[in-house]
Amino acid sequence: MRTRLIISMLSVAMLGGAACKNAQEKSEDKFEKARENVREQSKDVRDEAKDVVKEPTSADERKDLAKEKRELGEANRDMNAAYMEFKTTTQERLTKLDGRINELEARGDAKSKETAVELRKEKNDIAARVDNMGDRASSNWEELKKDTDAKFDAIEKKLDDAF
Repeated sequence: MRTRLIISMLSVAMLGGAACKNAQEKSEDKFEKARENVREQSKDVRDEAKDVVKEPTSADERKDLAKEKRELGEANRDMNAAYMEFKTTTQERLTKLDGRINELEARGDAKSKETAVELRKEKNDIAARVDNMGDRASSNWEELKKDTDAKFDAIEKKLDDAF
């Protein structure tokens, strides 16, 4: 009975942990969805603009175009908000890394200090990338996300190994 209970609890914990996303992943997903919405709205605006060119006197077509432009503006605002949320969660993750690096450096031995200097340089590289993302975030988001996540994971693994 006890074994079944323990197995059940472990199963729930493992499934629950896998189902939960951390804040970084949630903000990445939110930005990705917003970016897709901007793409769809841009396409709708282009389609409506073609209709207006075909029938320039159609009031309905001009109204549809104005509506699509408004929706595109809203989608852009949503994408910018999602990007800022992603940037904030990334900054929080950088801050946590910095704290762990400081903790490693505080150990005082030469190897810990050397590792801390190396990891701080890597962390600063990520910080610079995040600060310079800007417009590139929407153009090559998948590549940027994978690269940033991989670098975060590598630093976190090195920190775990050092402790």
